[in-house]
Amino acid sequence: MRVLFQQIAVLVIIGVVATAQTPTLKTRTKEDREREFQANHRITLNVQVTDPTGKPVTDLGPKDFTIFDNQQPRKLAAFHAIDGEAMNDATEIIILLDAVNTAAKDLEAEKAGIFKYLAQSHGALPYPTSFVLWSNGHLKATGATQDRNVVGKAFVSMTKNLHSNACEPVEQPSAKAAADSERTGLTNAGSQAADVTNCLQVHLKDSLAVLDGIAQQQVHVGGRTILIWVGAGWPLLSDLEATPKVRKSYSDEFVTILNDLRASQVTVDNLGTHEADISAERRSLDQPQELSSETGRPAFIALPMLAQQTGGRVITDSNDIPGDLGKLLYDAEWYYALSFNPPPSANGAELRSLEVKVNRPGLNVRTMTGYYPDSF
Repeated sequence: MRVLFQQIAVLVIIGVVATAQTPTLKTRTKEDREREFQANHRITLNVQVTDPTGKPVTDLGPKDFTIFDNQQPRKLAAFHAIDGEAMNDATEIIILLDAVNTAAKDLEAEKAGIFKYLAQSHGALPYPTSFVLWSNGHLKATGATQDRNVVGKAFVSMTKNLHSNACEPVEQPSAKAAADSERTGLTNAGSQAADVTNCLQVHLKDSLAVLDGIAQQQVHVGGRTILIWVGAGWPLLSDLEATPKVRKSYSDEFVTILNDLRASQVTVDNLGTHEADISAERRSLDQPQELSSETGRPAFIALPMLAQQTGGRVITDSNDIPGDLGKLLYDAEWYYALSFNPPPSANGAELRSLEVKVNRPGLNVRTMTGYYPDSF
């Protein structure tokens, strides 16, 4: 009997193997393929709607919104009104202090402002919050928590003996130094300028890596994240003597970052005490020669401009860091999550514009302003 069972078992195993080795083709209809595409590439917009006084508007429904993708209206695929006060875990807050790119005087004021915000109450933080320190080439972070005491203690420990790592500006030579250089044919100005340029390039590259790293990490968190970047932000590409090849490299990296921020639903805010002059950066983006000939994308973008593209806010001349931190958190109080299915793009290299309109006059609407479909 045992021999019989063994023979039967062998036959069953052979039959299973034979079945496994006979592949079957699974056909999908056009509708199935379309549904799969839409499920993988759906875009979600976190939309802030406020009245003229800045108060969130909380009584809007799906029929009140229209999404325009490259000026074309799109059908809403999903709609959610997010009451942040009731669902205080719907949004995570990241406060990042940038000591790498911020001058010493501004850094001290911003550090003091964050400390004052954390110490102004003994109650819980309104939303899960983590503090991130970007300093000396290293990134240190707390876990997200509403325990103000935990974040405050970590902040004090992490910022102890903190100093600025900002690149030093090129010094103007004195009249005597200029005369000596002219007489001897030797100068330190060129060497100093090269050192500063190299410093700016390193800080730019590292800062972008930090931003994209945060975006990729938040993909796994789920929900929305508001990243408040406190400080001057990374160096401007217009300050560097970049070759077309370098500009294209930054262009590609910028597109990757925007796509990762979108995928992880990260809104970037820029908060600081010193307003940077980004007029040269804006001008460079308006000039065709500053665009990549292969992709037609902007060569680079400054932090305040990137923040606005993600639907974030920019306060770069703050004299009240604690108060302005509180204002930026208003975005988590109430917002709308709108989703739509973008069509396949014939030219994925181009930035597609996004705009959300509501059917009530006098309201302010803020959200992500564009996306690159070649992330699909």
